[in-house]
Amino acid sequence: AVVSCIDTKVLDKKFLGRQLDKDFFAELPPDIDPSGENGEFHSFVYDGPIFKEKIGYKRGESVLRDSFYFCDLIPTGH
Repeated sequence: AVVSCIDTKVLDKKFLGRQLDKDFFAELPPDIDPSGENGEFHSFVYDGPIFKEKIGYKRGESVLRDSFYFCDLIPTGH
């Protein structure tokens, strides 16, 4: 999964567009829910055991709207 949106009130922009891997979770501030359940971040899952095939994407521009940064994820096909 990749982080597609962050709330800048609680997370730095450096988390936007990152993979949800062990480094990501190690760097999260201690008061942030690691699953983003309080709206700190949102993610896009592009691969997994229940997927028929991986969803290809490339990272587009990052846009700030109110206090949220959104990362455009552009489909690339297979």
